Amino acid sequence: MVEPPWQPKQLRLENNNTDRISALPNTVLCYILSFVPTKTAVRTSALSPRWRHVWKDVKTLHFSDDSHELFDETGESFKRFSIFVNNVFNLHNNPREIHALRLSCGHSNNDPLNASSVAASVRAAIGPNLEEFDLTLFCNDARGFVVPHNILSCTKLVTLSLSGGVHLLPKQPLTVDLLSLKTLSLDIDDVDWIDGILSKCPQIETLSACFTLRQPVRVCLPLTLKKLKFAIKNQVAAAVEIHAQGLTYISIAHAASRFSYRVSEMNNVREVSLNMYATHEPIDVLIKILIAVRRTEILALHRFTTKWLLRAQVPVFPEFHHLIRLEVVLPWFNSSFLMSLLSKCHKLQELKIEIDEELPIVSQSWMKPRRDLPCLASYLSYFHFVGYRGIHDESKIVGYILERGLLLSTIIIDLEKSLDDDTKNDVLMKLLAMPRGSPLCEINIC
Repeated sequence: MVEPPWQPKQLRLENNNTDRISALPNTVLCYILSFVPTKTAVRTSALSPRWRHVWKDVKTLHFSDDSHELFDETGESFKRFSIFVNNVFNLHNNPREIHALRLSCGHSNNDPLNASSVAASVRAAIGPNLEEFDLTLFCNDARGFVVPHNILSCTKLVTLSLSGGVHLLPKQPLTVDLLSLKTLSLDIDDVDWIDGILSKCPQIETLSACFTLRQPVRVCLPLTLKKLKFAIKNQVAAAVEIHAQGLTYISIAHAASRFSYRVSEMNNVREVSLNMYATHEPIDVLIKILIAVRRTEILALHRFTTKWLLRAQVPVFPEFHHLIRLEVVLPWFNSSFLMSLLSKCHKLQELKIEIDEELPIVSQSWMKPRRDLPCLASYLSYFHFVGYRGIHDESKIVGYILERGLLLSTIIIDLEKSLDDDTKNDVLMKLLAMPRGSPLCEINIC
């Protein structure tokens, strides 16, 4: 309401100092408090009588304790944390109405208070209205924490995240009914029955799964996925099928003696990251995956992937007509491999090459291409080389890109850290002396 111009100045000042936030309804205040840690929300009870009980209706609880990093041998720090968490649940007006629990702390089966406290907090939060469950535990024993099975039957759960010393046991849960789940994040150890979980998530769109296997498994990833990060941490075989046509992001990390990946063509994929290696599988397995994702705009080939590709004399790469950014991590430098790959990247704008040396192999396979790379004259503007030593083939390919890159504006060369000062100076002088095709090109040498 507009104040009358004749209103006394003192009265206008009093109106301007009104606590408008406290005047908001409880539902709005609880929504605001849901974005801060629960410890902060509880502290608002000291602001005024109006705020004394507001936090007791907040439906998002966020607890975090880092005493496991402080070498607290007495356990007093965690004990205070445990008492606080327990009091919050006891004083909460309706724990069955909790929508979200985010809990991050240490866990030890050797400490009865610790183990029982974590278990009690998890049990108290799991209910019919739970929509988000985020549990990260830092364990000091192999047994870890077994998540209650009823978390897998929360039909309103939208986000489920389990990380650290968390286990999903036994292999076959009693009930899995995650009808509303959209995001599943697993960074834990044993998930031998992940296929059974995923088959009961009809709406899942984002899956980030990093885990170990006890035995070979078959995993058929849901067709509803839009983002996928899939990593098997130990060398156990798996048969994986990926047929989700809506995927826009794919990241796969898996190294084993044998595995199987069946991937349908991905027309909507925009970013792909591959770190895969199989000692007893033909290179065709990997090439088929590259063919399936060839419409991507961003591609990262990490060390295991390039090591696998380097087993072939000349890998037959697909045409990457839409690729604008390429990152290649090599176990050793191989110019013919790089030139073969770059010849298929017609519209590449950004290129990063990194040497993560596994073996001190010095390759001299450089051959100047008969025809210039299609991306150099018209597209490439950014080039980054990590681990540059200035050996023959490295200098040849860098010189070629510098000379033929007519639109290059930024070049970053990170020298190999093990080089001595004299070698660094020599490499530096040779780099600066290389002719450049772009007048705007700047070289940054680190």
